[in-house]
Amino acid sequence: MGKLFVFVSILFCAMFTSACIHTFAVQELNQIAAKYLDDGDAKSAISRLESSIDLEPDLYESRYNLAVAYVKVGECDKAVEQALAAEKLVKNEPAINYTLGVAYDCAAHNIYEKTDENGNIQEITYSNPTEDLNMKNKFIDYLAKANENYKKYLDLAPSADDSDEVMRIITSNEEKLSQMQQGNN
Repeated sequence: MGKLFVFVSILFCAMFTSACIHTFAVQELNQIAAKYLDDGDAKSAISRLESSIDLEPDLYESRYNLAVAYVKVGECDKAVEQALAAEKLVKNEPAINYTLGVAYDCAAHNIYEKTDENGNIQEITYSNPTEDLNMKNKFIDYLAKANENYKKYLDLAPSADDSDEVMRIITSNEEKLSQMQQGNN
C-alpha cells in the first residue's frame, strides 16, 4: 500500500509540475507578445500569440490580443475570427465588442481598397457584375456587423472615453450603408 501511495504521489506531482510549466509558458508568450504590440511590432506579436493559442486555445487574452494584432497588420478576416473566439470565452466584455467593430470595419474596407508595399491605398474594382454584387453585399454585411458591435460596446461601456468617436464611426458607417443599399435597388 505504501508503494502505491508513493507512486500516486509522484504521478500527481509530475502532472501538477507539467501543468504549472505549461501555464507559465503561455503567460510568458503573452507577455512577450504584449511587449511586441506596445513596441509596434504586430507581426512578432502574432507569432507569439499563435504559439500561445496552440498551447492553450481557450485563453481569452491570447485570442483578444491576437485579434488586435491582426487588425494592426490588416488581416481583418483573421481578426474577426479571433475576436469571435474570444467573445465565446468571455461574454459582455466591452473591449471585445469594440475590437469586433474595428475588425469588421477593417474587413469591409479591405473589400474595396488595399495598401501596397509603400503604404499607398489602392482601390479594388471588380469587373464581373456578379462578383461586384457579392462583394457589395459582403461590404454591407460587414459594416452592419461593425455597427452592431460598436453599439453593444457603447451599451456595455456607456461612459467610455471614446464614446463620441465611436458614435461618429457608427454614423459614418450608417451613411455608407445607406448609400450602398440604395445602389442595390
